[in-house]
Amino acid sequence: MTISFDLNTLKTFLLVAQHLNFTIVAGKRHTVQSAVSAQIRKLEASLGQPLVSRGRGQTMHLTAEGEAFLVYARRIVALSEEAVETVRTTKSRQILRLGTTVTLALSVVSEVLRDFAVRQPGVQIQIQCDRSDRLLERLEEGEIDVAYMMDQGRHSLRRFVHSTKLDWVCARDFVLPKDGPIPLAFLTDGRDLRQYALKALDNAGLQGHVTHLSPHPIGVRALVQAGLALTVMPRQTIVGPLSTAPDTLDLPPLSPVALAAYHAPRDGLSSANLLLSQLEAMSR
Repeated sequence: MTISFDLNTLKTFLLVAQHLNFTIVAGKRHTVQSAVSAQIRKLEASLGQPLVSRGRGQTMHLTAEGEAFLVYARRIVALSEEAVETVRTTKSRQILRLGTTVTLALSVVSEVLRDFAVRQPGVQIQIQCDRSDRLLERLEEGEIDVAYMMDQGRHSLRRFVHSTKLDWVCARDFVLPKDGPIPLAFLTDGRDLRQYALKALDNAGLQGHVTHLSPHPIGVRALVQAGLALTVMPRQTIVGPLSTAPDTLDLPPLSPVALAAYHAPRDGLSSANLLLSQLEAMSR
């Protein structure tokens, strides 16, 4: 059975749950007590359950069903108010959809957005995080306006590409094992920077082993933060509590990687050019 809720009735119910007094609620809703009572009875009839216990000589209180429904009523009203506010705000604000990786969002992007928001206070930023290869697809499909990630090669929408250093990354108290291969942590699917780490170790005559995996970059960060393994990251993306591996670990140098931004121009979106210039400055 499909039930449609009237928002005014739900707001009345929320006030009843708060004050447990129809007279007070009627005053706040600028109506009469009988109207409040009628709204609650109609709501109870729709649900087929009593929500308020209001017998003569008894203190008014919510029933068990009323307490359960209260949680959802609050969510429905809050969501409706959020939707209205979003639509009203959208009319007066420019929306810029940025796609980036989790690693970049936690580091370079957050630094850039602080200054961008000061210079473009009227722009609403919407961030979507995904894998680098998927971000380019989403840009082509019109889901985002700017994509900032690991370089995906020559493309008509590419706006800049800059080489950046890779660093070994670990927890501050990480200790290399005395025997056995160097422990590494990377993504489960293998589409990451592990080839740079393994190649550098091979060239130095050292053995590395991917001992820990996670399907999400946050999981990789947790493994490294716990001191269980090393990983590699672009230098600009290393933020605490992770740190660049100290020279005392005597790890081999890593080949550089490239960070790039791709932009699908959209009418009336001049703010994208400022964001691109700020991202490029941080990528150099």
